[in-house]
Amino acid sequence: MNFEHLEYLPWLLLAALMLVGFTLWFERKFFNMVKMYWFYRRSFFSYLSTIVFFIGMTGLLFSLLDLRGPEEKIKAGVPTERTIILLDTSASMLAEDVKPSRLQKSVLIAKHFARKAVGQQLAIVAFAEIQKKIVPFTNDLDLIDARLESIKNLRNQNGSSALSGAIQESIQYFKETGEARGNILVITDGEETAEGINFNIPKEIYVAFVGVGTNQGGRIPLDDGHGFRFGYKKTRGQDVITRLNEEFFKKTVSDLPTAEYWLANTYNFPTDEILDFFKAQKGKGDKEQDMIIKPVLMDWIVVPSLILLILSYFFKAIRVFTLSLVFMVLPLKAEDVPQMSPELIKKMEMLQDGELNLLEKIKLADDLQKAGVNEEALALYQENLPVKPQNGVIPPQAYLNYGTGLLEKGEVQAGLEVYDSLLKSLPSNNEQTKKIKEMIEKNVTNYFKVQEQKKEQQKKEQEKQDQQDKNSKDNNGQGSGKSGDKESSPQKNQQGEKSNEKDPKPDKGEEQKEKNKQDQNNNDQDNNEPKEKDSNANEGEQKKLPPQKVPPKLKQLMSDDRQLQLKIIEQGTRDMNRRKNRENKDW
Repeated sequence: MNFEHLEYLPWLLLAALMLVGFTLWFERKFFNMVKMYWFYRRSFFSYLSTIVFFIGMTGLLFSLLDLRGPEEKIKAGVPTERTIILLDTSASMLAEDVKPSRLQKSVLIAKHFARKAVGQQLAIVAFAEIQKKIVPFTNDLDLIDARLESIKNLRNQNGSSALSGAIQESIQYFKETGEARGNILVITDGEETAEGINFNIPKEIYVAFVGVGTNQGGRIPLDDGHGFRFGYKKTRGQDVITRLNEEFFKKTVSDLPTAEYWLANTYNFPTDEILDFFKAQKGKGDKEQDMIIKPVLMDWIVVPSLILLILSYFFKAIRVFTLSLVFMVLPLKAEDVPQMSPELIKKMEMLQDGELNLLEKIKLADDLQKAGVNEEALALYQENLPVKPQNGVIPPQAYLNYGTGLLEKGEVQAGLEVYDSLLKSLPSNNEQTKKIKEMIEKNVTNYFKVQEQKKEQQKKEQEKQDQQDKNSKDNNGQGSGKSGDKESSPQKNQQGEKSNEKDPKPDKGEEQKEKNKQDQNNNDQDNNEPKEKDSNANEGEQKKLPPQKVPPKLKQLMSDDRQLQLKIIEQGTRDMNRRKNRENKDW
């Protein structure tokens, strides 16, 4: 065993000494202050915590030296699977029927596949009328990502699609770099090619087509170099409408036994299905190769050091942990949780696996509401019930239960709207309609009765509290006058008639109570304003996150690479356009 980076040892020793010195100085100052003002001495566990902390931190610092074991000879598997990604960059790929455009969607699919195809050797080829190898076989994801970014902004407005030639060039590339065995991933819209369809693919090569576009199609935009749109592509005075050619994929797959196709019109990419399709090819796998390694033993130091740091924190806060254990041992009152039957649990598992249809989901929501699991039931109703009831498709009892659940939750307006839409959709003269109307009236009446009972109960409790406050104040007033009762009793008898003749004065306790309420309301308003300002300030701080910076040199290299790739592809397309007959399709 030895350390790979012993040159860092002097710096690590200096860092360890600085850590020990600063910690001891700080703790000495702190505990002297505690002893002076609070008269507490430092405990044994505090000393032990500091010692264990020093040992743990020193171990973590020394783990940076990279402890390795003796050399070992092993057999490692080297991936032999290779895939060429063909990207259609013809003019039809500029259509925006798939957002943001077909070409940009194709680049996203290629990036997603590259990140999922771990261990494979990938190559990127852009094709229109000509083919351009953007990336040779490599597993460098950063290089692949940078080159795909250069294709995303390509504006090949006069290029047609030569798919057959691109596939034949890819097969030749397999032969030049090894044996003619591997995968080809073609991302295109299936438009008719410039030279017709003529595939001659060996059985050792699997081809996966990914169609990008819609059946409705879209126009081909024409933009200048600054992104300004000056029109759309036309032929014979009419706008060119390019559509996804699904018949091309069906015919090609039927003719080729080692081919399959997928359509990518949504945000769900078929990457996993494509990888499974490629893995079915025979003869793929890993090739064993002898390699010499030095096992990394850094965990021998890191794991004990982390354990010591955890113990250090435990020793320092041992009193807190002891109190927590006491509370954990005390019995706790269990909350009332609705119990679900085994059938209900089984249906919930089927729902998670996606095995329930629409009516089964609504029936499950009804069963959940009966079992008292209202939150999950309302969520199912909201996801699966149409806004307007549909007679003969969904039973009206589902809308009735949904409205009742909303009322129980306290969402009165939403519940009444569900009831109203249900009543409008039901036939007028029907026995079932009468029963549903009676149930709705009963539910609404019960809900408002319960609300009135709650209000009356709160009012009674408030009156009871006010009476108790008034009695306590009267008792306090009588207690203060007890000392003079004996001396003033004759005077009370003489002045009794006069006091009866005078008008009663208002109760000072009620005046003081009203004044206190007004002061409390004013204080609440003053306190609410700074809280709202603080919350707005916190939201502003959360929004203003610092952007992630890219090194300037790397950013410049990536920009130069993209511009160079664009110029090469566009120049090749212009040369091809000069030589071809302009009556052919150029999209």
